[in-house]
Formats: sequence, structure tokens, C-alpha cells
Amino acid sequence: MRRRRRESATEFLIFDFRSEGRRLSATENPKSKIENPTERRGRMAAVARSDKSRKPPLPPARVLIVDDEPNLVEAIEDAVGPKGMGCRIVSAASISQARKILTTQGIELMVADVHLPDGDGMSLLPALREYQPCASAIIITGSPSVEGAISALRGGAVDFVPKPFSNTQIVERVKKALERQSLIARQERRFDKLRDAVRRLNESRRIISKKVDLLCNDLVTAYGELSRQLDGVRTQEGFRKYVADAKDLEQLLCHSMDWMLRQMGYANVAVWLSAEDGEFQLGAYMKYTVPGDTMLTDALKRVLLPKVAKDGFVRVRGDDLGDKLTPQELSFLKGQDIVAVNCTYLGESLAALVFFRDAKSPFTDDDESLLKQVSPIFAVSLASVV
Repeated sequence: MRRRRRESATEFLIFDFRSEGRRLSATENPKSKIENPTERRGRMAAVARSDKSRKPPLPPARVLIVDDEPNLVEAIEDAVGPKGMGCRIVSAASISQARKILTTQGIELMVADVHLPDGDGMSLLPALREYQPCASAIIITGSPSVEGAISALRGGAVDFVPKPFSNTQIVERVKKALERQSLIARQERRFDKLRDAVRRLNESRRIISKKVDLLCNDLVTAYGELSRQLDGVRTQEGFRKYVADAKDLEQLLCHSMDWMLRQMGYANVAVWLSAEDGEFQLGAYMKYTVPGDTMLTDALKRVLLPKVAKDGFVRVRGDDLGDKLTPQELSFLKGQDIVAVNCTYLGESLAALVFFRDAKSPFTDDDESLLKQVSPIFAVSLASVV
């Protein structure tokens, strides 16, 4: 008996304090009723996200009442103001006061009387459209007429209310006007977002178009450069194959000059070869229109070859060499277009090629490129047979 009473006491001492003193059995674990900290944090985070997703309440609509009768203004304010519909009321007793409010304060609805001390209340409709394009307007009058109603609606008013009217009537009209204004405002906001999106899209399109244009220009430039490089490779390979069968110096000179003249057109050609002492010696001369007189070749060697050895490539008119040539020497080169290229191998000048012909059939830029491209190949071939 004593043992059973002790167990009962133990059972009686276990409480769940969150359940207002409910007694637990001796086998029930009180910790199982405690919320897991992770679950609690997750629940609180979900509540916080829910609170953030809730949109803040819209501010009360601002209503401008334009009337010079204080009692009427007070009656409308009681019906639609903070004590009624909950709107914020702004009042003006004249057209001038109303215009000042329209230019300085934002409103959603204007309720204006036709007869005002300084003019017709409907004259405020253009100003409302200008300064508050999303706002609506209700015109009230003590002398209603069909013509007045039509004029008000054409001016932009959404309603035309005759006086006297009850609180219920004005509340109903104001609600409809504000609903229409809210719809227009939402549409205008959507249009603003759409216009902004279109503007940003056009700006992005302009930027992308500019980048595409630059990329296309770069591609065209790169393609042109690659095409020129490939043309150069084809030219070099064509020349290399043409002179590959040359077994001695004479064959090499003949094959080389024949290939170059086929590409460039006929011209007078002088080939100088480098001697052991570093001086150039005439190795070959091919006549087209000017015979290879010793006076001519000596003049070319004296005047032209030093510049070719220095610059690598020279293009000049024979007339421009007049101050360095005697009259007899100049007679050979007068009116001639001259191109010359230095042929080097491992940094050593092995030969110099000089082409000249009548300036009426001048050499082209492609001719210049061809000489620059094949001169290294000619120098390699020359080194292999000398």
C-alpha cells in the first residue's frame, strides 16, 4: 500500500503548464508538447512573409467641393467626408480658389456648382483635365436643364446632379465617380509602366543594335584581313610551286621573272644579286620597252638600291629622281613608274628586284602586295641554288 501511494504522488506532480494545469499521466512525456525551435522559426518566417505580401491600405480619396453655399458644402462633407464615406475634403468658394487648389494639390474628384461668384463652375473642367488628368468631376446645379447636362458631359464631367439632393443620392454618385476615377488611375499606371517598359526596351534595342553593328563591322574587318592573308598564302604557294623545279640560278631567275610578269603585267626588270663583298651586281635584265644600257643600270644601282636596302620596298616616279640623275640617265627613266623590293634571307640581303614601265600603266596596290609576299620565297629559293 505504501508503494502504491508513492506512485500516485509522483503521477500527481507532473503538470503541463501550457494546458492550464491539466494533469499528465506518469508515462506522458511533457517535452513532446514543446514546439520544435526550427518549426517555430519557420512558422514565424511564414507569418512575416504573409505580412509583407499584404498591400498597405490605400489613402482616402481627396474630394474638392467648389460651392459658395457653406450649408451645402457642410452637407456634402458630412455625407462623403471622414464621418461618412471616409474621403478627405478640400473646399473652395470660388473658381479662383479652386484653380489654385488644382495646381497645387492632388485630388481624385471635383464636385462643383455651376453658379459661382466669379463665373461658371463648368469652366473648371479644362483646368481639371490639364492639372489632374485622372480625376473625375461631378457638376451640381439648382437649375438643371438638358442643355446644361449635355454641356457638362461634353466638358468631361462624369455626372450632372440637380439640387436639392439627399445624402444617399450624393453618396451613390460620388462612389460611382470614384470607382471610375480609380479604374482610370489604374489604367494610367499600367500605361505608364508599359510606356516605361517600351522605353527601356527601345533603349536596350538601340544598345544591342549598336553592339551588333560594331560586331558586324569587326567581323567584316576580320574577314577582310583573313581574306587578304589567305590571298597572300595562295600567292606564296603558287610562286613556290612555280620555281620549285629550278635547278640552278639561271632557271630560278627565268622562272621567277616569268611568274611575276604573268601576275603584274609586262615591265622592264632588273635583278641585282648580292656579292661576297656586300655590293650588288647585276644578275639579269629583261627588256620590255627600255634597253638595259649600262648607263641606266648604273644609275639605278647608284640612286635606287641604297634606299631599297634601307627601306625594304620603294615606289617612285622616274621624274622624281631628276635631281640625282644626269640628263642622259633621266632620259631612260622619264615618265616611268618604278617599284623595287629587297629580298632578304635570315636578315641578309641576297637580291634586289626592280620593275619599271610607263606611268600611263602604273603598278597597282595588288602588284606591290605581290612583290612583298613573294620576295621572301625568292630569297629562300635563291639561297638554295647559290
